[in-house]
Amino acid sequence: MSVNLIELNDRNVRLRNQDEILLESPGFANIVEKQPVFGEEARKVARLHPRQTFNQFWSQLSLDQLANSDGHFRHQADLAFAHLNSIAGQQALTDEVIFAVPSNYNRNQLSILLGLVQSCEFDAMGLVDLALLRTAGADNPDKAVYLDIQLHQCVLTTFTQKDGNVVRDKMVQIPGTGLVALHDAWANMAADEFIKQSRFDPQHNAETEQYVHNKLLYWIDQARKNNEIMMEINNKGSVYQARVNTGHFEQKARNIFGRVKEELETLAGSNYLLHLPENHVELPGLSLYLSSLIPVTDSLLMENCMLHLEHIKGDTESLSFITSLPGTQQSSSPAASTTTNNAPSHVLINNKAYALPTQLHFGPVNGSSPAGSGAIQIEATGGSGDLKISVTNDGVLLDIQGVGNVQLNGLKAEPREVLKLGDAIALPGSDSLLQLIQVE
Repeated sequence: MSVNLIELNDRNVRLRNQDEILLESPGFANIVEKQPVFGEEARKVARLHPRQTFNQFWSQLSLDQLANSDGHFRHQADLAFAHLNSIAGQQALTDEVIFAVPSNYNRNQLSILLGLVQSCEFDAMGLVDLALLRTAGADNPDKAVYLDIQLHQCVLTTFTQKDGNVVRDKMVQIPGTGLVALHDAWANMAADEFIKQSRFDPQHNAETEQYVHNKLLYWIDQARKNNEIMMEINNKGSVYQARVNTGHFEQKARNIFGRVKEELETLAGSNYLLHLPENHVELPGLSLYLSSLIPVTDSLLMENCMLHLEHIKGDTESLSFITSLPGTQQSSSPAASTTTNNAPSHVLINNKAYALPTQLHFGPVNGSSPAGSGAIQIEATGGSGDLKISVTNDGVLLDIQGVGNVQLNGLKAEPREVLKLGDAIALPGSDSLLQLIQVE
């Protein structure tokens, strides 16, 4: 029996079966032409036609009248219906479908969704909570928190155990922390660097602004692989360049992921395991500012769906929203250990590795002495200070004691930073570069 599942996350709506992802389509619609377009095609022209582009029809699924309706669509539900039909049409989908729905959908939105499906060529055979399906089988359901990064917000979901079942418990929405906010922050950073280094502002022109947004994921991927990259824009025959590194992208995500961390600690305290799709971990700054990460492999969504298929399936005329599943012991601890294994164990200084935790003092060798017994002395001119790199439950931490010009990955370090594997620390007045490494 072939089973189709639609993963309803507006950052990237996915249609899949047991074997593969059949189609991916971000929640964007553009109506500048007579024939509306959806998904990636619409996203790539969103900055060129902002008044004719829509991207809130899944997050704000409703029958409320659109403010700038032009006859194509009356309300958000019309846009969602057209997007569904676009997805189904590309795959000639006429079979029954299971919907994995975000935890933040309310009863009215679920009713609208099922109403839309009744007018589609396919039927809904199941309606299940997306976060629950992603985390089903976790070793410690009571500690599990699922992070769902959507287009316009992050959603945190917790779980509890009851009568042998894993039950969705609490849900918190954090507006303004989704992928749109992250991309805006990174695009603003890129524009600032082009202004500083080339005296060119790509945001003053719709075409170059759109170009920056279209290149962001490529630039981020290249920065992750090479640490430092040269961004380039060709505008009317003139070439503009700006050099950035991974730290630039990570720094701009600080406020967004900082808000997520605050809500996470309010929701779950300090004793939690943060489950999230494995590709989320690659977002710059996420693993730097959020801890206790459990990357969930993409295949697990469909595996859990098939495992609990009889529990999820329902009457197409009267579907129930599934928010609890039988408890299983499909351990997610391998993912957890992978995260732990990616933690730095040593700091490399002048080709010599020192085990963590450690304390460092930099300054004139014959001048001030190290701050504590066993501190590592590093020669520096024109400055001195103390650093402490410690290992805590929150990760590997860098503490700077009154030193104002220490750089982390090319950017000014805060008094307290969470460090990750590969981070580089530059000290004022010193040629020594400290790098976080792992020694097995």
